[in-house]
Amino acid sequence: MSKAVFIAACIALTSVSSLASLKALAADDPVVPAHEEPRHVPKLTNAWVRVIDVNIPEGERTLFHEHALDYPFLMVSSVTLRNQIYGQEAKDMPITRGLVGYYNASTQGAYTHRFINLGPGTFRAIGIELLKPPGNGNASTTTPIAPRAGLTTVVDNERVRAYRIVLQPGQSLGPVTLHGPSLRVALTDGVITDQRDGEAAVDVVMTPAQFSFSESARTLTMSNRGTQAMEWVEFEFK
Repeated sequence: MSKAVFIAACIALTSVSSLASLKALAADDPVVPAHEEPRHVPKLTNAWVRVIDVNIPEGERTLFHEHALDYPFLMVSSVTLRNQIYGQEAKDMPITRGLVGYYNASTQGAYTHRFINLGPGTFRAIGIELLKPPGNGNASTTTPIAPRAGLTTVVDNERVRAYRIVLQPGQSLGPVTLHGPSLRVALTDGVITDQRDGEAAVDVVMTPAQFSFSESARTLTMSNRGTQAMEWVEFEFK
């Protein structure tokens, strides 16, 4: 047998072995919807959203799960994930705390994967499944908040707008208007004060991954009365 024929035979055997491994993988690891994956815990479901709290200790692995709905998300911790898209080889993927992203399942199709948290520490994220079908919102009638100190627009598409807010001690932002339903997700520990027109100021205690949903539009001024910087994300649904 020539060297070239031997190499070709080895490649063919490797391909067959890989295909067999993938078939075995599919048989051993059925795919579940994202909100049914044990480490993706739904914490709120209403007409607009299903909010999923992802909490995975270092060294643990998820099941294969499918993201079949449009899906904005916020990474709450910095880790490395060994991510495996269904039917492909796993690849290491660094995750940065504070990353805001959006997966458009409506146009890209369902995303199916599993991953191992390589650490350091626990992986935490908040994912938001958008339950209303595309095209039913108010995307054409809302105006984004103008750029200003403490506020940055990080996502803006036909389905959701997301603002990153970072307030230093003593800093205020507002009044600003969040149109329609919105979800606030915290990245830091501390207390902020919400002040709505004509209402008493309300202190809001925040911890990483904590969230709160507002059903309707709201205009408010947000202030950091504490001694450390406060960071969070406001998701505005269209």
